Amino acid sequence: MIGIHREELAFGQVVAAGLADAPIDVLTIPEGLPGRHPRPDERFRHDTLHRELYLQLLPHARGRRLLIDLHSGIDPQGPGADIYCRAPERLVRLGAAGAGRFPSGSTIILAEVWQNPHCLYVGLEIYLPAPGTGGAADQAYASALVRALATAATVSHAVVA
Repeated sequence: MIGIHREELAFGQVVAAGLADAPIDVLTIPEGLPGRHPRPDERFRHDTLHRELYLQLLPHARGRRLLIDLHSGIDPQGPGADIYCRAPERLVRLGAAGAGRFPSGSTIILAEVWQNPHCLYVGLEIYLPAPGTGGAADQAYASALVRALATAATVSHAVVA
């Protein structure tokens, strides 16, 4: 799924176009949530929409072994990435994941998605030097990382979410 946050959609579309030759399906959310944190009076609506968007992933996860949730953030030193996964040991073949210790954390992603026993959910946050679609190097970095995740998880068919 690309576009869970409106501001990330354009970057996700460019990355997805670079993966056209890969055995990866792309689920696009054309009207996602705003990326900014909601005000207290917006929290209930935001959380409800967030939940509903992620519930839409469940039918797309059936028959898949990997679900990559592509996001983008800002870091002037970019490109860089954070990878979030309930079972990072399954991604050890991805060089960076083989460093040893896997930090634990929590997520607001629904347990039905995050802990899905039929599909490995991977949250992928790509950090760009500036807002937008990134440059050619940023896009190539993201595409290469998606391909590496798919290979590391030994999937024959994945969906970028």
